[in-house]
Amino acid sequence: MVGLAFALSACGKSTQSDVNQAARNRATDVAKASQAAQPAVDAANRNLVTAQQDANIKVANATAAADQSVNKAAVSQAKAQAKADYNVAMARIEGNLKVAQERCAMQPADMQTACEQDAQAIHDQAVNAAVAQLDRVMQQPG
Repeated sequence: MVGLAFALSACGKSTQSDVNQAARNRATDVAKASQAAQPAVDAANRNLVTAQQDANIKVANATAAADQSVNKAAVSQAKAQAKADYNVAMARIEGNLKVAQERCAMQPADMQTACEQDAQAIHDQAVNAAVAQLDRVMQQPG
């Protein structure tokens, strides 16, 4: 009976060899699982790189489109401002001509013609400068 008890108790005991074998089995199983999973991991990594590249391209395109939109708006604003500045300048120029003509009318008769010619010349120069300024801005692309 003692022999049977000893034999039964030995059945439930692991040896160092059993532990070593279990460790080898585990290592083999892990290696097999890792090998089996590698194609999926590689595919996922490729998909990630592709997605990042696509996102970078989309960001670059969106940035370029936004920059183009901002530039168009800036040019449009500059043109609108130039038109407004031109209108103000023309009102000032015409007003200056009328004031100069009134002053010329107060001059002695023999000086009035020369005075009016000078006033008209100053007016024409101012108009040409205002038109040139407007043209410079209006020629901007956009």
